[in-house]
Amino acid sequence: MKVYDAANIRNVALVGHSGSGKTQLTSAALFDAGAVNRFGKVDEGTTVTDFDEEEISRKHTLSASLAYAEWNKTKINFIDTPGMANFFADTRAALRVADAALLVVDAVSGVQVQTEKTWQAADELGLPRFVVVNRLDRERASLDRTLSAIHGALSRTVIPIQLPLGEERSFRGVIDLVAQKACVYQTDGSGKFTESPIPADMAAAAAAAREALIEMVAEADETLMEKFFDAGTLTQEELVTGLRCCVPRLC
Repeated sequence: MKVYDAANIRNVALVGHSGSGKTQLTSAALFDAGAVNRFGKVDEGTTVTDFDEEEISRKHTLSASLAYAEWNKTKINFIDTPGMANFFADTRAALRVADAALLVVDAVSGVQVQTEKTWQAADELGLPRFVVVNRLDRERASLDRTLSAIHGALSRTVIPIQLPLGEERSFRGVIDLVAQKACVYQTDGSGKFTESPIPADMAAAAAAAREALIEMVAEADETLMEKFFDAGTLTQEELVTGLRCCVPRLC
């Protein structure tokens, strides 16, 4: 077994309300990183982290479970946690050993009670948090509505670093606001994508979202704030540096 230095190990807890897609997201991350050779699905009972017979039959995570993958020479330990209130003790225990929390929010149902509880638990531990707005391809999915709920219930500092290309049935990829490019997914379930320029009909929305991202990053660092006031924006290098400062335990 490969041995990693402590500096090259990251523990990430996937948390959120029940049914938000934490286990499926873990499965996708493992497949994309090459840790497994097939894309496990919750509905088929083939995911790595839901291996108990009861979990497979219920299609719900009942206890925290661990999986890992290597990415850019770093070992990432994914802790897939249950979303049901009855098993919140497992979620809290996972957060205590995590370097960061990946909060998964369903783009249809939005922020739920357990979403708020897991956010608060991570906040009490001083953990950096990423928010994944999941299931944007479902009927009645909405990033705008979900983001508004997140700002109202969790924090106004949550800011997109990606925008979806389409929603519901028209969802086909994302716009990377940092790299300023579009990533269009293939439809064969391979997880592969092709890069392309940002579509003209999304250019204005992407520019506004990138500006909001730059302002929020600048707000988090005094040096970057001064540069932002002097130049009216941040360079690509300054933006990337600022994002790394926002999640010090992961970068």
